Amino acid sequence: MKVVFQGPCLDRSFGRLTIAPGKKLSLRYHHNAHSLMELPLSIETVATKKHLVSVGRKSKVNVVEHLFSALYGLSMFHVRIDFWSTEVPFFDGSSKGFVDLLGGLEPEKSLEPLRLNREITIKQRDSFIQYIAHQKDELIIIMELSHPYIKTQKIVLEIDRANYIKEIAPARTFVFTDENDQRLQNLPPYGIAITKKRIYGSEPLRFSDELVRHKILDLLGDLFVLKRKLSGRIIGRNTSHLLNLKFAKALVEAT
Repeated sequence: MKVVFQGPCLDRSFGRLTIAPGKKLSLRYHHNAHSLMELPLSIETVATKKHLVSVGRKSKVNVVEHLFSALYGLSMFHVRIDFWSTEVPFFDGSSKGFVDLLGGLEPEKSLEPLRLNREITIKQRDSFIQYIAHQKDELIIIMELSHPYIKTQKIVLEIDRANYIKEIAPARTFVFTDENDQRLQNLPPYGIAITKKRIYGSEPLRFSDELVRHKILDLLGDLFVLKRKLSGRIIGRNTSHLLNLKFAKALVEAT
């Protein structure tokens, strides 16, 4: 079974990709009908710029974070992904568009989770992310987001397939801004904008704490580089893709 995703991208291009079950994880970029390039996924080939994540070296595919998050949340690490554009469709700014179509594929049960025996902490100014080991085959995330416009949002959640689909996948991306932001005059059909005065969006909030839930969505997308689930406890505050990828690198180096 092959699943096709296509739609508008953040750069206003039209993105397309296909996903099919595979014996291993394989990412391939089709430059044209005659040019095919493998995109190895490793901590050296993922990068973040302007709050977006890309994969690849010479050839890159951009805005992969929500796609990777859906794959992590659905426990799908043995898939073949064929990219037919240099950017992934953005849909509504969450990973729900990917989850809705991928939900019919069976999750994998054979991969052993990654379990470390040491504590890992990455800090940057008022942000931090910490891994604490435990013996159970589960991942618990305690995430906090603080900002003057929203005060503090905090959530504690066990990350399994059902919780991901219901509690995390619908959470949309967001930006803190001010009333002079021209984007507020013509809101795109995705994401959330928060100013000191109010919250802007094409629809009402899906959760009262939707913003901190999206922080977990982004973190799981960045942890997809591990190529298997992580077992343990994660505590995070005001995380970012840059911090997440530094954390993922520390996890890889600790294995």
